[in-house]
Amino acid sequence: MTEPQITQALAVQWSLPIYPLDRWERLLNWAHLLPLGLLHSFQMLPVHYLPASGLLYVAFSSRVDYTALYAIEQMLELRTQPCVAQESQVEKALDALYRRRVSEANQLLGPLEPSLISRATRQEMIKFGAREVRVAGCADNVWIRLSAADLVRDLLFQSGTERPLVVQAPSVPPLLAHPW
Repeated sequence: MTEPQITQALAVQWSLPIYPLDRWERLLNWAHLLPLGLLHSFQMLPVHYLPASGLLYVAFSSRVDYTALYAIEQMLELRTQPCVAQESQVEKALDALYRRRVSEANQLLGPLEPSLISRATRQEMIKFGAREVRVAGCADNVWIRLSAADLVRDLLFQSGTERPLVVQAPSVPPLLAHPW
């Protein structure tokens, strides 16, 4: 079977539309909405946003993770719609995003116990001047979004493991600040 046939079979099995990523460069318009580590963890991409309806389409390549979609809805205060994309195209887009953002991320290694997550979050809150903090969990990820004035900063922790903490920087405008 070819990759397009596999993608088609998954779409039929899951009753989801296929989102063509042949021009994935345009996806960079929405990629900043989610932490890069979360995108990689779930092999997903925010591919299209409809501001009038508050609907964000999220493409998955291998399996749809509804806990991730729920976390996105809670953190961004919008609705999500899953769709399917070819795995090689998702990987290509994620690799391009990683190369683009790698210089923007700070990584700290070590076990991430709740006390470490709390301390790191508190330090970032103070440094960033956060006025609002949102927290969502999905799989082994803890996603924290700090809001200050017209900027947001995402913290992504992978709890219970010895994997890195990724602090997304620089801060980006929230969803509603964009002219889409």
